[in-house]
Amino acid sequence: MATMKLYELVNHYHIGTELTCAEAMFIACNEYYHLNLSEETRKMFSVMGLGMQTEQSCCGAFTVAVGIIGLMTAKEGQTDVSNMEGYQMIAELTEFMLGFYGTLHCVELQRLEIVDYENPCHAIVEALAKKLEELLANRRIFCPANGGQLSC
Repeated sequence: MATMKLYELVNHYHIGTELTCAEAMFIACNEYYHLNLSEETRKMFSVMGLGMQTEQSCCGAFTVAVGIIGLMTAKEGQTDVSNMEGYQMIAELTEFMLGFYGTLHCVELQRLEIVDYENPCHAIVEALAKKLEELLANRRIFCPANGGQLSC
C-alpha cells in the first residue's frame, strides 16, 4: 500500500470517529512525521479540539499545527525569539487560514458551508494538513523521499 499523505491520515482519524480536530491532527502528525511523541504529549493536545473545548477560541487543529511547527523548527537551547523560521511558517499558515476561511475562531469556522462537506471542520482540517505538509516540505524540514527523515 502506498504511503498516505498527511491530509489522508488526518481524514482517517477525524472523519467518522469520535476524535476532535486537534486529536486527529496530533495523531496524524505524530504518525506521518515519525515524531514518537508520548501519551503525555497527546493528552496535552487533546483538550485543544472544539476551540479549546469552548468553541469560543482558536481552531484546535490550527493550534496543533502551530505546535508541530514549533517542535520541528525550534533549536535546542534557543529562546523563542530566535525561531524566525517557525515564526515565518506560522505567519504563512495564519495567512492561509484567514485568506481562505476569514477566521481562526472555532465557532465561526463551524458555521461555514463548504461544498461537498457535511461538516466544515473536515474540509478545514484537511486543508490545514495539506498546508502544513507543504510548509514543512518547502523548508526541507521533512523529506518523504528520504524515508521520512527530519531536517534533511
